Amino acid sequence: MAALPDTHLVSVEEYLTTSYPNGDREYLDGVVLERYVGTPDHSALQHILLMHLGAHAKALGLAVRPECRTRISETRYRVPDVLVMVRPFRKTNRVLLDAPFLIIEILSPDDRFNDSVRRFQDYRNLGVSHIVQMDPEDRTTFVFENGNLIRRDLAGFDIPNRGFLPFDSRELLAQIDDEN
Repeated sequence: MAALPDTHLVSVEEYLTTSYPNGDREYLDGVVLERYVGTPDHSALQHILLMHLGAHAKALGLAVRPECRTRISETRYRVPDVLVMVRPFRKTNRVLLDAPFLIIEILSPDDRFNDSVRRFQDYRNLGVSHIVQMDPEDRTTFVFENGNLIRRDLAGFDIPNRGFLPFDSRELLAQIDDEN
């Protein structure tokens, strides 16, 4: 998701008011980072996840967003592949301010393990309840718990006082073949 950073420092204000013509970027302590471009399977899985999660959003009081700028701290902004917010939540016209309930990152061939772990630590520090990484090539799912990526098939997520969000990770990954 993050490629080599631009070498000059950028203010938060400049980052938040800049639209990047070839895809959004992340912002870490003054450095703007390019995100890796997804593969066809990455894109297919993102579409599958958005459709699936979106089908449950209204009934559970959720909002589902692809690639939405999310404030980690005053000087750190990430752009998760897919996130789920519990309504109501705070936002500006440029960025989400509250912690998502669920973040799903879709693995790209150029992603580096250490970069992914740092990203997931940012999400955990923000207070994200569920952090998931899905690999569209290997058709595997990992959860980030206690600083570790653990391979795990998922059935869904309990949303306090709202119900159960079904999320059969094996079935969702299997749908990639139908999308192609």
